[in-house]
Amino acid sequence: MTLTDLLASAAYRDYLFALDAYLKKRPFKHEAPIEPVIVRVQEGWMGHANIEADALLYLIGAERVQTFSYIAQKLAAFSEADGGPDNLVNLPATLHMPIGHLIEYLLLRDDVAAMKSYLKKIRVPDAIAYASEVAEMFRSARATTE
Repeated sequence: MTLTDLLASAAYRDYLFALDAYLKKRPFKHEAPIEPVIVRVQEGWMGHANIEADALLYLIGAERVQTFSYIAQKLAAFSEADGGPDNLVNLPATLHMPIGHLIEYLLLRDDVAAMKSYLKKIRVPDAIAYASEVAEMFRSARATTE
């Protein structure tokens, strides 16, 4: 299975609708198309993490609520109001949004040491501090049952 196959699958679309309901007040643009440029970037991330689309598909079924919790915690921690200090405009999420979070979740679950290497490869600023912060969110999310 390719990432494009995953993004187009009924299982992933069902996951998106359920994630949207879980996130409540966060706008979600369900009709957004699969963007080839974003797919190539995300396939690069998956390559750096040594993760296949099949693993993401399995994850969204096996640990659905936990991944919802992880994504919600990250969005709450790293979002800022429109026009905040960085003059951001928050656009609705698209079908591509969960992929990076799901990659991180798998790395934190299966190989924490690989997470730091991955973050450096994709050039996340202050990767070690970020890895520590999201590891706490991951531990909290793993304890989520509903």
